[in-house]
Amino acid sequence: MKKGKNNIDTGTLLSDFISKNKINKSELGKTINRDGVSILKYTQNRSIQTGILIELCYALKHNFFQDIANQLPDNFSVKTHKKEEIDALKEEIKVLKIQNELLMKLKS
Repeated sequence: MKKGKNNIDTGTLLSDFISKNKINKSELGKTINRDGVSILKYTQNRSIQTGILIELCYALKHNFFQDIANQLPDNFSVKTHKKEEIDALKEEIKVLKIQNELLMKLKS
């Protein structure tokens, strides 16, 4: 399979998580109905099928998709209401700071 220049190495993400959390590959394999050798192969490959990755997310209770998303540029669009809510809250903070400064001046 040809790798793109922007590929995010999911094998390394998985391998690092497994090492950091001292997870037994054989046990993990059993959890997702695969053998330990399969888990080893997933950690050695630069990419992984999303279906397998989501099984690993549930088995390990870790969001690898978020880890991948965190490596993408900040200017990429996100289809979620959270970004809009955050932007609205930032704007509200600006307004409240201005109002607070005005109130402090009136008190003086």
